[in-house]
Amino acid sequence: LQAAAMLLTYSSKPVAAIAYEVGYETPSSLTKAFRGRFGISPSAFRDNNTVLRRDHVTLLFNLKETDMELEPEIRQMEDIKVIYIRSTGDYNNVGPVWERLCSFAAKRNLFGPGTLMFGLSHDDPEITDTARLRYDACLSVEGDVKGEGEVGVKEVEGGRYAVFVHKGPYRNLQSSYNDIYRNWYPQSGHEFRDAPPLEIYLNDPAKTRPEDLRTEIWIPVESRL
Repeated sequence: LQAAAMLLTYSSKPVAAIAYEVGYETPSSLTKAFRGRFGISPSAFRDNNTVLRRDHVTLLFNLKETDMELEPEIRQMEDIKVIYIRSTGDYNNVGPVWERLCSFAAKRNLFGPGTLMFGLSHDDPEITDTARLRYDACLSVEGDVKGEGEVGVKEVEGGRYAVFVHKGPYRNLQSSYNDIYRNWYPQSGHEFRDAPPLEIYLNDPAKTRPEDLRTEIWIPVESRL
């Protein structure tokens, strides 16, 4: 249902196509479940959010919420094997999860010169309750690595991404996402793919001032054309 709400808000896919994409056997099944969760039909939800999004874009045209450059680089990413820990709750409180994951990796000598540290944000804080927000802290690994306890192993699916660079504290990342979704996306010529966005952290927050942090935001996309 959260995925359906995201697609209704930010994509132009028909309601029926969204129903099948997120796992419902019929559009009517999605409508019933969606109304039970959000108190409104998928079509009405889309209409309301389209008006809000259009008004927001009109008011903020050329008035971005951050100083992030809204001209992304389009990149193709290969599948990546990772170890990860799932966090549920406020995206601003994932520090302890990263500490545990890095401790696990350090004890097993899993860090290397090409190790990537990135997060997978599965839910939109403007749609999903804060207590239900899902975030995966991920470290790229190679070879035969096994999970243990809360640490899992999986393949992060590659594909086509629009890559932006967020400058500044992590707590301001949502403003950059707002700029992307509300100001870049409607005019971009792209559709969202069914995958979570990635946040690749380019420097060490323990050694970097918050205002100097750099984060790549990877938005999974496909061409509308």
